[in-house]
Amino acid sequence: MRIAVADDGGMVSEHFGHCRNYAIFLKDGGSVTKEEDLASPGHEPGKLPLFLASHGVDLVIAGGMGPRAVELFHQNNIEVLLGASGDVNDVVQSFVTGTLEAGESTCHHTVEEPHHSDVRTICITSQGEGLTADAEERFGRSPFFVFLEMDSGKATSTPNPLVNASGGAGPQAVQFVSERGANIVITGQLGNNAAEAMAASGIKAYSYKNGGSVSDAVRMYLEGALLPLN
Repeated sequence: MRIAVADDGGMVSEHFGHCRNYAIFLKDGGSVTKEEDLASPGHEPGKLPLFLASHGVDLVIAGGMGPRAVELFHQNNIEVLLGASGDVNDVVQSFVTGTLEAGESTCHHTVEEPHHSDVRTICITSQGEGLTADAEERFGRSPFFVFLEMDSGKATSTPNPLVNASGGAGPQAVQFVSERGANIVITGQLGNNAAEAMAASGIKAYSYKNGGSVSDAVRMYLEGALLPLN
C-alpha cells in the first residue's frame, strides 16, 4: 500500500489541497518506509486525485478536505482518512499499528462551494484507446483522441474522424475536440493553422514527445513538466 500524507513542514496539513508537499510512504505488512516527497502540482478541481493515482497512491491522510474532493479520490480508487494531526511520521506509524482513528474533517467546504470553478477536460492525442495506449505526436492526423474529465477521472477514447481528411485536418480537429469540452490538449506538435484555431477557441496546448503512454503524458502535465505549444 502506498500512502500519501499532506505535509507542511513535517506536520500533517489541516487541508489536503493546500499543503506544500505530499509525503509518500510504502506500507508492507506491519512495516512502513518513507519513499519520497512530492511537491504539490497546484490545487484545482480533480487534479490531485489524478496526480496521486498516477503515483500509485492507495490512501491519503490529512487533517481535512471537502466532501467533493473525498468523492473524487474514491472515484480514483483512493481511500481517504481525515482528522489526523501531528508529526507526519508519527501519524503514519499510528496508522500502521492500528491506533490512528479517522476523525472529523477540519475542512468544511460543501459540494456547492468548490475552491475553483475551472473544471477541465484534457484531450490527449493517442495511437489507440485508453490511458495505457501510446501517445501520438501528430494532432490533426492522430488516430484517436482520449478525453479525460478532471472532475470525475472518466476517460473516453474517440477515433479521429479527420485522420484521412484531404486538407485542413488541424483546424477541423480543434473544432472536434472543442465541441467535446476539451480546453487542454496534449500532443506532440501543432501546425500554425491548428495553433491559431486553438488560441481562438481558448484551448491551451502542451507538448509531449517522450514516446510514453497517454497516462504518462497526463502525469507529466499534472506535474507541470510539459511546455506550452501556443
